[in-house]
Amino acid sequence: MNRDKDEAEQEFMKEIADDLGYTPKAERKQRSKGVVLRSGSGFLIPGGIGILLLIAIVFFFFTGNSEVSEKDLRSIQAGLNSLEAKLSLLDGLEERISRLEKEGKKLKQSVNKIAERSLNNQKKRSSSQVKRRYHTVQSGESLYTIAKKYSISTDKLCKLNKITPKKPIQPGQKLLVGQ
Repeated sequence: MNRDKDEAEQEFMKEIADDLGYTPKAERKQRSKGVVLRSGSGFLIPGGIGILLLIAIVFFFFTGNSEVSEKDLRSIQAGLNSLEAKLSLLDGLEERISRLEKEGKKLKQSVNKIAERSLNNQKKRSSSQVKRRYHTVQSGESLYTIAKKYSISTDKLCKLNKITPKKPIQPGQKLLVGQ
């Protein structure tokens, strides 16, 4: 008789835990994602305790056995106390999760700002670090052959060196061919 009541009590406790969204530690380790707490769950703890008490009273008074032993009442009370303690821990976790979510958003914004600054600084450095390239004129070269060698136009070569296409160039002369 007591064994049946113990089994019924265990099953009842599991159903209540499932209804309240509580997952035992052993099962939490097996799951890949954590428990998602919903907003408004501040009502969850007192409501859960009230429902639990109501179900426990109805269960024991209408099982056909009109006498409830003191031992049974103590075991029910111990189970209720245990559930109440676990539910109060969940209430504290909700506040912590909310605080961590806010801190996570701030951290993400900070990282994005730092990344943006770094990218801007890198662009500035790369534009200021453009090297000037020079070509030393060899015997027999012309403005046209030098421009063709560096894939620029003759006009651009002249503008870079502040010369005209008609001005002769000399062997050993250095010409700017890129910036």
